Amino acid sequence: MKGGARIIPLHMWRKIPAHTIFVVFLLISQFLSAIHPRVLAVTTPPAVYLNGTALQFDVAPNLQHGTPMFPLRKIFEEMGYDVSWEAEANRAVLRSPERVIVLYPQNPLYSVNGAIYRTSSPPFIERGRLMVGLDFLRQGAGIKEVAWDEEQGILYLEYRSDETDHHEAPLPSEGTPVNFVEVLLPAGNGVQAGDSFDIVIAAPFVKDIYSYEIVFFYNPEIMEIKDLKNPSYKAGDEFYIKRINNSEGMIEYIQTSLGYREEIPPRSHLVVMEAVALHEGAVPFLESTLKLKLLDNMANHIPVALEEKTLYIGTTR
Repeated sequence: MKGGARIIPLHMWRKIPAHTIFVVFLLISQFLSAIHPRVLAVTTPPAVYLNGTALQFDVAPNLQHGTPMFPLRKIFEEMGYDVSWEAEANRAVLRSPERVIVLYPQNPLYSVNGAIYRTSSPPFIERGRLMVGLDFLRQGAGIKEVAWDEEQGILYLEYRSDETDHHEAPLPSEGTPVNFVEVLLPAGNGVQAGDSFDIVIAAPFVKDIYSYEIVFFYNPEIMEIKDLKNPSYKAGDEFYIKRINNSEGMIEYIQTSLGYREEIPPRSHLVVMEAVALHEGAVPFLESTLKLKLLDNMANHIPVALEEKTLYIGTTR
């Protein structure tokens, strides 16, 4: 083959001394690593430095489709946050003196002091650790500086609690901050046909809800609503109306305070749906199926964002 590289036949390789072959392959590997330095960064677990100190993890950071993901607990505990996992609600809650952060596995939405953000890399659980992406660290944690060295695979974080803990939660890059309304489903977001269970709609971080209305649409062949209630309802101080229409698959719950109130604390419950699973299928809780209207004591709308979830109903065994 003129002007091209010569291909050495297999029988000729056998005549070359073993140490010579080793040297040749060593030189080739060094050459390839020199012209492709990022190959090593991709195959090496990312490292994290917080204020110049390397953090040690029981579950290593890793790359998911080229996106670096990091164990949440270790980083936030080193920054002084209290990190708790609420198994019943299937969520992580991070608390500092001035911040409350709530996030859910596989859910791109998370809240910081009631303001809603969307991450481009939804958190996920790996060997018992919740993994988060760079944009969550930048927006949610109040970190002074986040620098990602892609070539070396190193994340540098600068955090000073006396500089950040007394700031308000950062504003979203676009739009107006809104409040986070939670959907609490049975463990694992799944039930079996024939099961009775509760679905809780809550606003635990939203203050000054004077009046609210919830309308939910569902497939009546898959699920039936038996009753609507609110354990935090105060007779004499509040008024409610409920409507259940299982033939059309629609419920409505309205509750309002009686008389003017200067301040109203967050509501751990807006409504509890007592439900029965009928047949196999999926029940989505999306903006198109769950309508929320919250008003303050001046009848102004309180912007809200829904924690999107899906309830899965399986067949009985």
